[in-house]
Amino acid sequence: ECSAQCGLGYRTLDIYCAKYSRLDGKTEKVDDGFCSSHPKPSNREKCSGECNTGGWRYSAWTECSKSCDGGTQRRRAICVNTRNDVLDDSKCTHQEKVTIQRCSEFPCPQWKSGDWSECLVTCGKGHKHRQVWCQFGEDRLNDRMCDPETKPTSMQTCQQPECASWQAGPWGQCSVTCGQGYQLRAVKCIIGTYMSVVDDNDCNAATRPTDTQDCELPSCHPPPAAPETRRSTYSAPRTQWRFGSWTPCSATCGKGTRMRYVSCRDENGSVADESACATLPRPVAKEECSVTPCGQWKALDWSSCSVTCGQGRATRQVMCVNYSDHVIDRSECDQDYIPETDQDCSMSPCPQRTPDSGLAQHPFQNEDYRPRSASPSRTHVLGGNQWRTGPWGACSSTCAGGSQRRVVVCQDENGYTANDCVERIKPDEQRACESGPCPQWAYGSWGECTKLCGGGIRTRLVVCQRSNGERFPDLSCEILDKPPDREQCNTHACPHDAAWSTGPWSSCSVSCGRGHKQRNVYCMAKDGSHLESDYCKHLAKPHGHRKCRGGRCPKWKAGAWSQCSVSCGRGVQQRHVGCQIGTHKIARETECNPYTRPESERDCQGPRCPLYTWRAEEWQECTKTCGEGSRYRKVVCVDDNKNEVHGARCDLSKRPADRESCSLQPCEYVWITGEWSECSVTCGKGYKQRLVSCSEIYTGKENYEYSYQTTINCPGTQPPSVHPCYLRECPVSATWRVGNWGSCSVSCGVGVMQRSVQCLTNEDQPSHLCHTDLKPEERKTCRNVYNCELPQNCKEVKRLKGASEDGEYFLMIRGKLLKIFCAGMHSDHPKEYVTLVHGDSENFSEVYGHRLHNPTECPYNGSRRDDCQCRKDYTAAGFSSFQKIRIDLTSMQIITTDLQFARTSEGHPVPFATAGDCYSAAKCPQGRFSINLYGTGLSLTESARWISQGNYAVSDIKKSPDGTRVVGKCGGYCGKCTPSSGTGLEVRVL
Repeated sequence: ECSAQCGLGYRTLDIYCAKYSRLDGKTEKVDDGFCSSHPKPSNREKCSGECNTGGWRYSAWTECSKSCDGGTQRRRAICVNTRNDVLDDSKCTHQEKVTIQRCSEFPCPQWKSGDWSECLVTCGKGHKHRQVWCQFGEDRLNDRMCDPETKPTSMQTCQQPECASWQAGPWGQCSVTCGQGYQLRAVKCIIGTYMSVVDDNDCNAATRPTDTQDCELPSCHPPPAAPETRRSTYSAPRTQWRFGSWTPCSATCGKGTRMRYVSCRDENGSVADESACATLPRPVAKEECSVTPCGQWKALDWSSCSVTCGQGRATRQVMCVNYSDHVIDRSECDQDYIPETDQDCSMSPCPQRTPDSGLAQHPFQNEDYRPRSASPSRTHVLGGNQWRTGPWGACSSTCAGGSQRRVVVCQDENGYTANDCVERIKPDEQRACESGPCPQWAYGSWGECTKLCGGGIRTRLVVCQRSNGERFPDLSCEILDKPPDREQCNTHACPHDAAWSTGPWSSCSVSCGRGHKQRNVYCMAKDGSHLESDYCKHLAKPHGHRKCRGGRCPKWKAGAWSQCSVSCGRGVQQRHVGCQIGTHKIARETECNPYTRPESERDCQGPRCPLYTWRAEEWQECTKTCGEGSRYRKVVCVDDNKNEVHGARCDLSKRPADRESCSLQPCEYVWITGEWSECSVTCGKGYKQRLVSCSEIYTGKENYEYSYQTTINCPGTQPPSVHPCYLRECPVSATWRVGNWGSCSVSCGVGVMQRSVQCLTNEDQPSHLCHTDLKPEERKTCRNVYNCELPQNCKEVKRLKGASEDGEYFLMIRGKLLKIFCAGMHSDHPKEYVTLVHGDSENFSEVYGHRLHNPTECPYNGSRRDDCQCRKDYTAAGFSSFQKIRIDLTSMQIITTDLQFARTSEGHPVPFATAGDCYSAAKCPQGRFSINLYGTGLSLTESARWISQGNYAVSDIKKSPDGTRVVGKCGGYCGKCTPSSGTGLEVRVL
C-alpha cells in the first residue's frame, strides 16, 4: 500500500528475475544471475494517496432513556471511508465521535399538594389531611402520570396540647364512728408529666369520678342510763378551707376568668395538705367573669318613609356582631347603648282637606294612634279612606322560623289620619319569615390516647355548623346538647418497673465552632426490653442533646488595598484575600464560606486626565497616475503640549480621515487570465479553473501598472474561467441512501413510521455492493405519550390555554413535545420561534468587509488577519447574531430572513445561515456563519444544501453527522452562499 493515505508517498515493489513461457503463457521465477545483463529496477516508486479519510457512519438513535426531565439516546458508530469500507477507529479520530446525546429536556408532571386541614382533635395526638394531585403546567392529570415513589403524604399525625384527666385521691374517714355515714375524697383535674392541677372545666365533666360514697360501721349502742355522759377520748384534728381576694378579670370585655388563692389550714392557721380538708366542700378557686360585653351594635340602612306626604316613621334593623362581623347573641352587646330602630321622617306637605279645616294632622301626631303591621293590599271605604302600609322589618331570627313587622295606618285620600277604615280588611302587621336551617353539632373521629396505660385522654373536634359546612360560634347551637369532645382511655394500670435509659453521646455535629451532640433516650422495662415512651411519661426524661464546641473555624483575612492602577481617571485597586485559622495558620480557600469572601478588587478614581486631540498632516500624492486612486495623510493623537501619544488616548469616533479618493485621467482596460488549475476530480468528469479579471493599465514613469476593476469596463467577451476535463473512468462503488421518515401512523399513542432505504452507485444506479450490516433501519416505532389535545402551534395555545403573554410553551411537533417561544400572542396570528440554547455566540452570519488590494492572492494561507494589505470598503458587509429563529411548523423550515430576535452589531443585517465577502478571487473565503441547534430537539435534514452566488464564489461548509451543527466559510470577488431554498432551511424533529 501507499505510505501516504492522502497526497504524495511511496510504495515498495517485489522485484525478481523471471522466465516467460510463450507456450503456456506462464511466468517462472529464476535466479537473479539470468537477468544480470539488464539493470535491476528500483524497488520503490512514487504513489499518491486517495485522500479517502475515514468518517463515522452511525446507526439510528435508540429510544430516549426518559420520557421527560432529561434523558439520553445512544447509537453505534463505525469508521468507514468514502467507498463505505470499514476502517480502524483510529482513522476517524480527527472527527468528533457523537454516540450519545440528551433528549426529552422538558419537565415531568409533578405532584402538587394543598394546605393541611385542621388537626381533627383538640388535644393529644391526632391526624390532619391535605389533597395531593398530579399536575403538568396548568393541567391536572391522572395520578398514574406522576412517579408514585415521590408522591407526598396526604395524611400526617399532629400533636395538640396534652389532654387533662381526672385524678382521685384516697377516701377519707367515715363521717361517723358507728352506724350509717359517708366518706369523701379529693378529685382533681391534672395535666402534663408533672401532673399540674388545672381548672375542672378542662376535664370532661361526664367522666368525673365520684368524690363521695356511703360507709357503714358497726351499729351504735344505746347510751347508758347514768345521767353523767362519758366524754370520748378521741378528738379529730380541726381543719378548714381559707381563701384570698379575687384577681382582676382576665378579659377586658366579654367572658373571662378570675382566680383566688384557696388553701387548707389546721387549727393553728398553718397550711395543711389538701387531703386533710377532703371531707369539706372546697371553695371555688376559678370562675367566669364579665366586665363589659364584647359585641358591638350594627345598624342597617333606614327603610323608606312610611308615608308619601307629611310626617311618617322610618325603621331599620339593629343586630349584635363580633369583630369578624358575625351575628352573635344580643346579650353580648351593651343594652344601654342600643341604637334606635325607628325615627321620624318628613315628606312633602300633604294638601289641605278643606279651606277651613285648619292645619293638617299627621298620622303620627295623633296621640291615640297605635301602628300595626300590614300587608301590601289597600282597601277604600266610605269617604275615600284606606289602609297604608310601611316596608317589612328584618326577620326576628337568624335561623329556622321568625317573624317580621311593619307599620299599618288608616288615611284618607289626602294622606290625613282617619279612624273609619274597615277593620276586617286591615292588612297584617306581622308575618312569619324563614332564614334558613339552624346549625347543628358535628364531630370527627376520636384521636389517639395520650397514654398507653394508667388512664389517658383522647379528643375529637366538635363544631357548630350547617349542613353545607358553614361554621358558627358554639352559642349558635344548643349548648346543653353538645357532644363530648374528650373522654378517658387506656385506664388499665401501668407497669411499675419502667425507667428511662440513655445511649452514648454522638460526636460533635461540627468540626469547628458551636454544634451539638445527640444520644438515644428510650423507655426500658426491668428485663431490658424496650417499651413505648408513654410508659415512662410520669418520669423526668433525660436530655437527648446538648451543646458542644469544635476547634476554631477558618475565616477570611483581607490585606491592605494597593495603590490605584492609574495615575489619572478611573482605575482599579487590589488586595490579597486569604483563608486562615486563627492569627497565623493558612487554610485552603475551599474551607472558608465563599459567600462571605471580601472583595479583592474595587474601582478607584485618580485626578482628572489631560486632554488629547487629533492632528492631521498634509495629504500625500495620489497613488495612481490615471483613473481612480487614493491619497493618504498622517493623523496622530497629541496631548495638551502638542506631544504625540498613543492613539488609544484620543476619541476614535472623532478621528479625521487618513485616506480619500483621488481621480486623474482615465486608464485603458484589458483582460488578464491566469494559469489553468488541475482537474477538480481524479476520475470521471470534472472541471478546471483559471483567474480571469479586468484591469486598468496605465504608464507610471517607466513601468506598466495594473489595477483590477469590474468586468463591465473591459472590451469584448470575457475569456472562459471554467473548462471541462476528463481523466479516467471511476471505479464503481455503492452506498446506502435513505429518504426522510414518513409521518407517524397515529396522531397519539404508539404507532409506526417508515422511510425508503436503497443501495445506489455513484451514478445513482441500484446495486448489491452495500454491506448489509450497515443497512439503516426502514421502520421504527413512534410514540405520542401525551394528551392529544396538547397545542400544535401558538394559535392553539391561545385557544386551549387562553394564554395572551409572549413566552415559552410546550407544543406537540411531529409527535414530540418541544419548547417553542410564541411571539405576538396579543394578535390573531402569533409566530413560532426556536430559542437557541447555545445563544448568539454559536449562531451568527457574517459578510466580511475587508478587500485585498491584490485579489489574485490568498495571503497567510487563507487565515484571516486584520493587518492584511486590505481596504475595508465593502458596502454589503455586516454581522448579525441570533438568540431565536423563526420556524414554519407546517413546512418545518427555518425562515432565515426573519430578524426579529437578531442583533446586528456591525454594518447591514445578514440573514441566518448566510455568509460572504469581497476579499479575494483566489478561493480564499473569509465570510463565516455558524449554526448550533443542539438542545432544541431539532436538526437539519439531509436535504439541507447551500448554493454559491457571485463572481469567483467559493464555499467550505461542514455539517455534523446528526445535523445539529453547521459551520461555513463563504466568499469570492464578490460572492456569498445561501440556503438552496432561498428563504428556508428544512429541519426535522430528533
